[in-house]
Amino acid sequence: MKPVIAKTVRMNKTEAKYGRYLDTLLNDGKILDFRYEPFSIRLAEEKCFYHPDFFVVYEDRFEIHEVKAYDRSTGKPLCKDDALVKVKVASTVYPWWEIRMVWWNPTLGAEGEWEYRTFK
Repeated sequence: MKPVIAKTVRMNKTEAKYGRYLDTLLNDGKILDFRYEPFSIRLAEEKCFYHPDFFVVYEDRFEIHEVKAYDRSTGKPLCKDDALVKVKVASTVYPWWEIRMVWWNPTLGAEGEWEYRTFK
């Protein structure tokens, strides 16, 4: 029998920036807690999983936040079709969780702002 070795989880630059943003919300008392890639969600049989970036705990609800890069040419989040389908399916299969796709928009405000799209 082989030992189970946990994979090393590393954030990309945008996820790390969002993690720092969530830290400020946590310190300000706007959220209770958050975790990075805490679990996988089975969407269908035969290896179809969705791996959410962040699980965020509010006083009255839970949210899943999926972090995407910003595409300057389109002004929208950079999201491949399969990733968008997984988010939409997860929001249908698990309707009690609000799923947000978040991205940093450098063109908003003086230095940029986080934007999001909610899936229910």
